[in-house]
Amino acid sequence: MRFPDPPNILDAETAEELLRFFDKFPVLKIAGFSLWTFDSMTPEAAKVIANSGMDILFLDSVKVISPDVVRILAESPVSFLSLGGLVELSPEVAELLSGFRGSYLKLDGLTELSPDVAALLAGFPKVLSLGGIKTLGTAAAKALAQHRGELMLDGLIHLPEDVAEAISGHQGTLLAFESLRFLSDGAAKALAAYQGKVEMPLLESTVPNSSP
Repeated sequence: MRFPDPPNILDAETAEELLRFFDKFPVLKIAGFSLWTFDSMTPEAAKVIANSGMDILFLDSVKVISPDVVRILAESPVSFLSLGGLVELSPEVAELLSGFRGSYLKLDGLTELSPDVAALLAGFPKVLSLGGIKTLGTAAAKALAQHRGELMLDGLIHLPEDVAEAISGHQGTLLAFESLRFLSDGAAKALAAYQGKVEMPLLESTVPNSSP
């Protein structure tokens, strides 16, 4: 029987070693602090990273994150935070992330979004990227519509008319749909009423609604 490998947890000592390495290569430090091998981190390690002076954090290998770690990262002076390894969020973690002090929150590992979590994330007022969401329910779309920054929904490949109507009430300045290729007439009309900017670079055509 093969037992699963133990989780690879970043501790404070290892975090300090990584930062010393980054200090030797300024171009890497500018590009951002990246973790590609650690599944989790201790609060002490999070404090080291948060106080490192890094402006960009790619923590996309982290699959498990505690509220204590999220609180430290959310209150840090970091501007860009990517947590692409998280495939689900508890309401507690979502609420903490909504208070992130930076300008760009990237949560592209999420593939589903409940209305409750969507409502909490909508409280983050800057750029919010949810690029892993493939389908979006109407209730979750209505909750996200309360978001007041730029909203990236680049994983959506289908946008039903009811969802388009809900998300077109978005209170922010930009809606981005990088993967949409086709849009029904009804969905297109709904998005046309949006007060901000809509980006759909791959859109090929609109198709008639199937309903009479």
